[in-house]
Amino acid sequence: MAVAAAKRRRGELSSAGTISASRASAESGGKRPFWRIRDRSLHIRLHPVMIPFLLAIIATGNVSVYAVILGSLLVHEAGHLIAARLTGTRVQRCTITPYGGEIDIPLFSRLPQKDRLFIVAGGPVATGILLLLAIGFPVPGQPLIISVQLVLLLLNLLPVLPLDGGRALAILLPGIRYSLILSSMVFSAAAGAAALFHLPGAAPYVFLSFFLFFQNVRHWRLRKYEQAVERLHGKY
Repeated sequence: MAVAAAKRRRGELSSAGTISASRASAESGGKRPFWRIRDRSLHIRLHPVMIPFLLAIIATGNVSVYAVILGSLLVHEAGHLIAARLTGTRVQRCTITPYGGEIDIPLFSRLPQKDRLFIVAGGPVATGILLLLAIGFPVPGQPLIISVQLVLLLLNLLPVLPLDGGRALAILLPGIRYSLILSSMVFSAAAGAAALFHLPGAAPYVFLSFFLFFQNVRHWRLRKYEQAVERLHGKY
């Protein structure tokens, strides 16, 4: 029965397109995976929207940009994960997205405010460190690496959900969260519409803008559920 359950679990993870630390452990002879928080595995996956996003970059002939962007996104998200681990917070899943990523933390709103801000700041801090390293140490493709870090850093500091700047603002001012979702929808839709006039070169920005728009639409539709969870468990 235990063998059957393990096979069924492995099949579920494979069909979902995730990378599971528990699966890696089983295939490597039962060794304890590095990324394990409170004895639960961390699942890392690429969001499906990354496929057209990266294809759009490749279609414009910027394959080197694709490699730098993907590497930078991984570093950015590693900053969030390290910050979560330093606070002792369990992370269930990490999803790489065009603007960095999303980490799934159960009942994130119940964490102390300083821990939530620390976790949110982890990504921009990691990007900032990479930016300083790229400026201080000459490497092949240095101008491209610096440009990508600047764009990623400035993008994530925008007060727009679900970017890090918007998340930090929602943590500091929880009363404006739903107004912030609406303003984020307007901003991302306007940015995407403006980018349409600069196709095909602006194709990645079109994907990014409308991805942010639909993310906010999803959060808006789930707001009643979030309110119910906060009433049930208490709100920090």
